[in-house]
Amino acid sequence: MKKITTICILALCLLGIVVAGAGYSAWNAADPKNTCAQCHEVRPAHQKWLESAHSTVACVECHGTAISNGLHSLKEKAGMVFKHFGSGGKIKNSDIKMSEAQILEVSRRCAACHEAEFAKWKSGAHSTTYENIFEDKIHNKMERPYWDCLRCHGMFYDGNIESLMSLEGDCELWKIKSREQAARPSIPCLACHQIHSPKPRLPDFKNCFESKTPACKIPATSLYVRTEKMHLRSDKLSKVKMYLDGRPVKTSDDPNHWLCMQCHSPNNRHMVRSQDDRTPVGAHEGFSCLACHDPHSNSAAASCAKCHEQSEQKYRFKPGKCPVFTKSSG
Repeated sequence: MKKITTICILALCLLGIVVAGAGYSAWNAADPKNTCAQCHEVRPAHQKWLESAHSTVACVECHGTAISNGLHSLKEKAGMVFKHFGSGGKIKNSDIKMSEAQILEVSRRCAACHEAEFAKWKSGAHSTTYENIFEDKIHNKMERPYWDCLRCHGMFYDGNIESLMSLEGDCELWKIKSREQAARPSIPCLACHQIHSPKPRLPDFKNCFESKTPACKIPATSLYVRTEKMHLRSDKLSKVKMYLDGRPVKTSDDPNHWLCMQCHSPNNRHMVRSQDDRTPVGAHEGFSCLACHDPHSNSAAASCAKCHEQSEQKYRFKPGKCPVFTKSSG
C-alpha cells in the first residue's frame, strides 16, 4: 500500500511538472497583449514593439524565458514578480531597466537573425572590450580615465569609473577591478540600436553627394544616453555645426551621421579634426559617414566604387588603401 501511495505521489508530481511546462510554453507562445502586456509597466514597450521592425519576433526570442539561463534567469524573473507586487503597482515603465549583463545577453541573441551584421561588428573597432579601452597604457599616459569615458565606452555599465578601475599609483598600474568586466564589449548592439524603435526607412547611399542623398525619415539607429538611461532616435539628435579655419563646413543631413558625431565629436569650438572628430572636408564635404563606412564593420575598403563607377573601370583599387589608385594593366 505504501509503495502504491509513493508511486501515485510521484506520478502526480510528474503530471504537475508536465502541465506546468505545457502551460508555460503556451504562455510564451501566446500573443503578448494577453500575457506580458497585462502588466501596466510593460504596456508602453509592447505598443512600441507593435510598431517596430521586430513586431513579428516573439518577445522571448530577444528577452528569453524564465528558464533560458537556468537558475540565474529564474531568479531574475522571480525578482521582477516580487518587485511588481511589492511596489503596490507603483512601478512605471521608465523604472524598468536592463542591467549590462542582460543587455549583452540580448545583443548575443541579435546574432540569431542578424548574423552578417554581428560578424561585421565583431571584426570592427566597435566590438572593442573594456580592457582594450581602459587599460590602454599609451592613452592613459595622456589622459586619466574619468566618468565621461563611459558615455561612449561603457554606456550600460552599472557603476562608475571608480567602481570600474583601480586608479592608484602610476598609470601603467591602472587596472579594471573585475576581469569578467574587462572582457566585456564596451559598445554592444544596443548602444546604437533600440529594439523597439519604429520600422526604419533607409536612404540610398549610391549617390554620395548630399544634394542627391535623401535624409532618413525614420533611421534604424538610436543613441543610448547613459545619463538618462534611455534611447534617443538619431533623427531627434541635433545637427552639429562644424568649422574649418573659421569657415562653416557643410555637414550631412543624415541622422546616422549625427549619431556617429556623438562619440566621434570635436572640441568645444567645433573645429574639424579636433579631438575625435572625423568630419569630411574637401571634395567629400557634406558626405555622411555611411557614404563610405560600413555601419557595422566601420570598413571603408573599396567604398569609392559606390560613386566612382567609371573610375573603377579605368583604375583598380590598391587593397586597403582606398582612395589611392594604381593604373590598371587594361
